[in-house]
Amino acid sequence: MRKEVAAFILSFALLAGGPVSAFAADDDNITPSGDTAKTGEQLKGSFVDSEKQLLPVEHLDLDTVLDLALNNSYNLRLLEMKLTALKQKEGSLKEQRKALDNSVIETGLGSLPATPEELKAAYGIEDEEGTELWLGPVSDTNNAVNNVMQGINGIAAALNQQLASQREQIKLALDQMETDQADTLIDLDKAKAGAQLQITSQYVQLLSLYKQIDLNERYLAVLNDDYNKAVTLQQEAMGSAENVTAAGRLVRDQEKQLDTLRDNYKLALVQLCFDLGLAYDPEITLGDISYTPEPVTRKDTMEVLANSYDMKQKWNAIILANDQKAHTAASNDDEKDYLETMARIADVQADQTRVELSKKISKTYSDAETAYKAYQNASEDLTDTQADYTNMEVRYKNGLVSRYDFNKSGFSLTQQETALDLTRLQAYMADQAVKAMEKGLIN
Repeated sequence: MRKEVAAFILSFALLAGGPVSAFAADDDNITPSGDTAKTGEQLKGSFVDSEKQLLPVEHLDLDTVLDLALNNSYNLRLLEMKLTALKQKEGSLKEQRKALDNSVIETGLGSLPATPEELKAAYGIEDEEGTELWLGPVSDTNNAVNNVMQGINGIAAALNQQLASQREQIKLALDQMETDQADTLIDLDKAKAGAQLQITSQYVQLLSLYKQIDLNERYLAVLNDDYNKAVTLQQEAMGSAENVTAAGRLVRDQEKQLDTLRDNYKLALVQLCFDLGLAYDPEITLGDISYTPEPVTRKDTMEVLANSYDMKQKWNAIILANDQKAHTAASNDDEKDYLETMARIADVQADQTRVELSKKISKTYSDAETAYKAYQNASEDLTDTQADYTNMEVRYKNGLVSRYDFNKSGFSLTQQETALDLTRLQAYMADQAVKAMEKGLIN
């Protein structure tokens, strides 16, 4: 009794002293191993901290980037693991089917002679006085046994029917496994093509930004020359302060634009390194892409659709829906109608996908044609600029123009060369989208 009173007084004292913290120490709010995560608790550092080592590199090119993208893709790893799991599940289902195939309960146990006539015929009993008296109990017993055997036969038939239903269910499950494996293999090809196209796009964007930075740095040098010229002219009383101010503003605006390009380049490089598992280094050099644009040759839409990953999966969905309709023992008309409707839905979804993909095919080809046309236009512009530069060079050598004007003409040539190079990269990206589409990846 004294212990209970003491405990009560201690509890009252604790309550009177204020609320008791649920966490005695900082480490106490860490989710224990094996427990589910809860609000107000932190996950263990070992769980959220990545142990993956980032690889240092000094130079990147497209081939290296593509190899790293495929080897560093979580999506591809998960799909490969999913395929392995599906094969393991298929093996388990086949073992279950084998066990069910060997599980058949024999029926038709027959019956015993029950009526006096059947008993006499079966056992060769002659009609004698008193025979009917002792046959009666035998007849009753055999009737009872026959009733039991009929019940057993009924139970066996019901169990056999249940086993047959289970065999059909396992067959449908195996069909589903087969379809899932086929779809996963398609998903693997689709994911590989998608990863390659995505990382190619990132690399092309990064390379384009690098070239734009180089061009804008050169342009900044030209603007600085303009500014210095304006200052000199003002000092010689041949120019105005207004011209100096205007030239200074152009320099300042160009510096801002250059800073923006550098920030975008840094962000793109950080993202690429993160995606490839590389250590970020602002000094990483980039290899150019060797490619000369060519006219786009359109393939027939039906030919492209025949290779489409999405259309192949829609085909598999139709096959599965029809298999389920054919091998499911419908228990009522509603279930039968449901299976029929699901098969029709698969057909309609395939038609819908066909229409949507056809539009995407047309757009992808159109985008490639537009990119090639832009490259042609840039090439023609470069030819004109080269002619202008040649004429300017002749005039400069003859002393008809200043070195300043000649250098500005040289920058115009550089600017047009860069413009052609950028349209070349855009045409390359459009060409890669076409090639991926013709292999099956229609975006």
